[in-house]
Amino acid sequence: MSQTRLGPRRLSPDLIETVIVSYGDGHHDAPRGDALRIDTRPLRNPPSDPVVRERMLHATGLDPHVQAYVRATPGFERIVQRGLDHALALLALPGRRFRVDIHVTCGGGL
Repeated sequence: MSQTRLGPRRLSPDLIETVIVSYGDGHHDAPRGDALRIDTRPLRNPPSDPVVRERMLHATGLDPHVQAYVRATPGFERIVQRGLDHALALLALPGRRFRVDIHVTCGGGL
């Protein structure tokens, strides 16, 4: 499981912290707690593709060649935009949220 802290970031006059935790579904280490969950399993998964498996098996989503491979998935932008729209909707709820946790799951570890 990896965790990236993106915040606090200035999106408005208020400071908002976003914590993004990514985890592989096959590792059975899903984070706990309330969060917006984004399922990225429909995206292209390098270890599942025999053409690139060996080259990308020990790479991570932080590697540019892995990012380019995943972004080439038909519908990638729609999936990302849907997650962003949901996060922004949470921030707009009454009660003035200052933090949004996002849990991103992929098919890793299968």
